[in-house]
Amino acid sequence: MSYKFYKIEEINHLNEEVFTLRFSGKFDGVPGQFYMIKLNKNTDPLLARPISISDIGDDYIVFLIQIMGRGTKEMSNLRVGDSLGLLGPLGTGFNIDSSKKVALLAGTAGIAPMLYLSKSLPHKPDLYVGYRSGEYYTEEFKSSINKIYIATEDGSVGHKGYALDILDASKYDKIYVCGPMPMIRATVSKFPNANIEVSLEAHMGCGIGACLSCDCKTRSGAIRICMEGPVIDAKELKL
Repeated sequence: MSYKFYKIEEINHLNEEVFTLRFSGKFDGVPGQFYMIKLNKNTDPLLARPISISDIGDDYIVFLIQIMGRGTKEMSNLRVGDSLGLLGPLGTGFNIDSSKKVALLAGTAGIAPMLYLSKSLPHKPDLYVGYRSGEYYTEEFKSSINKIYIATEDGSVGHKGYALDILDASKYDKIYVCGPMPMIRATVSKFPNANIEVSLEAHMGCGIGACLSCDCKTRSGAIRICMEGPVIDAKELKL
């Protein structure tokens, strides 16, 4: 596999920290997989960034990106027509089964892979999403989910607190989770017997299992999040 460079078709800033990029072309991938995205230059920062597929169609792909450092900050300053290198799809995706009652639990930018997932499920899920303040990206879910539950830490929208506070796992056959590791661990601790799949976040150097920078210990042994993840069964997590 090698990087292919694509021109940005659309860039949309959702707030000061989060933006989306859309590219035209034929792209592969299942919900939960990711692409490595790199700047079109040979200067620092050299490393690509792992970004989940947020949406994909016959002739396009969309990524939702949160500014976390210099690399993603530079990406946010690009314009339509600028190019970025894409390598993917990489990693494991969510298991799509026939579960009728499904919940998606996302923390901040963890909402990114949930859009493509919601469109791929056989039954419309409920979406639980938590933000620090305000909300973004929920309009895109209107046609693919049953109901949206929003929580904000400052109480500006929806429930004041965390999305996990308002999730009742007993109502669902399956729960898909993506977000910061503290949220993932809290969810698995709160619902140890629930049927949960989690998408793990990690710093990655290569995305193809060579650099070993994204090792994670599980009950079955060490895994590379870029290869054996990012999606794993929650029961495999070591809390």
